[in-house]
Amino acid sequence: MNNLPLFLAGVFITLLVTASIGLMVYAAVLDGRYENEQKDERASQNPS
Repeated sequence: MNNLPLFLAGVFITLLVTASIGLMVYAAVLDGRYENEQKDERASQNPS
């Protein structure tokens, strides 16, 4: 296998993995925000 196709395959896989990890981090951030909103809503409904 030539160097160029091997390099391009490595770049493609690296970009794919980076995008996947980025999406998972973004989803975790959104999940944390949603959890905080739910806690605030529960606290306002039960003032005890």
